[in-house]
Amino acid sequence: MKALSEVHLCIIGTGLMGASLALALRGKVRHLHGIDPDPSAALHFDSFSADLNSLYNADVIVLAAPLRVILRLLPQVGALAPANALITDLGSVKAPIIAAMDQLPPRVQAIGGHPMCGKELSGAAAADPTLYHGCTYVLCAAERTSQAAISFMETLVRAIGAQPLQLAPEAHDQAVAHISHLPYLLSVALMLSAAEVDDERLWQLASSGFRDTSRLASSDVTMMGDVVTSNRAALLGALTRYAAHLARLQALLASEDDSALRAALEAARQARQAWLRYKGR
Repeated sequence: MKALSEVHLCIIGTGLMGASLALALRGKVRHLHGIDPDPSAALHFDSFSADLNSLYNADVIVLAAPLRVILRLLPQVGALAPANALITDLGSVKAPIIAAMDQLPPRVQAIGGHPMCGKELSGAAAADPTLYHGCTYVLCAAERTSQAAISFMETLVRAIGAQPLQLAPEAHDQAVAHISHLPYLLSVALMLSAAEVDDERLWQLASSGFRDTSRLASSDVTMMGDVVTSNRAALLGALTRYAAHLARLQALLASEDDSALRAALEAARQARQAWLRYKGR
């Protein structure tokens, strides 16, 4: 493959993630081309179009659209991509995407990608060139992914300030069900529960704790709806595990077993402290 600095890179889908990637890659690739019906991110690219056919000379193609759109576009992109092009994505569930990548023509390369970063905001207006800094960027190889393609993507990931991590798609989907998709549903449930309380003073009292724990409920519904339904089995397992812990806390609270309740709270606090140490915070 060409060196990163020599590639013509095309990003399909120029919302938050796609536009942020374009900003992060400015000056690091030969040419940045964007494709999206919405031209609001056009200023972040060297060229821009609403026409999928405009990817005809791309060396690297990044699908940065909602998951179901990625699955719908992959066969079209595979048919239009030039020989030896590398196709990748930013989708949050990897097993269905890798399965679709395995069906692409043998003249193209493909590798799944998922940067573990984002915002509750959406759209090009929220784009941030530092969005990927310090994040783990998962790479999932397809059946025919070459070592050259993997090495190229690792170079690209490091160029935007992220850290590459290779995972099997199934392992990725199980992990993100617990630490990404479940937190979204918990935030949704918290917001729905609070909204049922018939007291306007609730919103006056709500402060940083409620703001932080409900933040993900502001996420784009189209994107997150695709994510949670596409990772249904793993997410149901994560919900079952979480519900068991919640039921235990409820039982401890109801039984007035304050000692056992405090032990559970302390175990959670220590687990989070261990995670923060692992992340170097």
